Amino acid sequence: MMAGIGFGKYSARQVLGRLAPNAPAVPGEEESSTLSSVVRRVFGGDQNAIRVVGQGDLLVYRAKCCNPIRGESIVGYVTRGKGVAVHALECPNVLNLMYEPERRIDVEWARDESTPTAYPVKITVACDDRFGMLKQITAVISDSKTNIRNIEARTGNGQASVDVIMDIADLKHLENIITGVRKIPGVHDVQRLQKI
Repeated sequence: MMAGIGFGKYSARQVLGRLAPNAPAVPGEEESSTLSSVVRRVFGGDQNAIRVVGQGDLLVYRAKCCNPIRGESIVGYVTRGKGVAVHALECPNVLNLMYEPERRIDVEWARDESTPTAYPVKITVACDDRFGMLKQITAVISDSKTNIRNIEARTGNGQASVDVIMDIADLKHLENIITGVRKIPGVHDVQRLQKI
């Protein structure tokens, strides 16, 4: 279907007719909002969290190389056929992408925060391998009302490395968790990993 749309075999109106057969036939505001809701259902909710400055509904997605979260400085890059990729400004790939500066586009976090959004973020904790360490790390995370999606621990020579993937609301939320984990006795370092 996606290839058919890209090559012009199917129009957006034909696809919308199949996905939302009761959509109004007269072009206008209602049709635009119906199309937007279909796009959100099919492609996910990032379109609500990030918007392209000065543009209407454009397909946007968070780049997997850096996984930006609300509160970070971001930049958009118009891809070929996939919409606007949104990168963290500090992402090492941004410099590589900007060899075509005309494809850069201004993006911003949407001001509508009525819909809570959680972003998967991975941290790694370097710590002592001791009794109760994992319990203390998970307690700090759960005390901040954060869902843990996955956790892995590796041990050796009295040291441990713990990788945690959790749902984060924004940069401040992440910083609070990292600060809390760093206060645990025996924790040597806590780093955010950009790639999940």
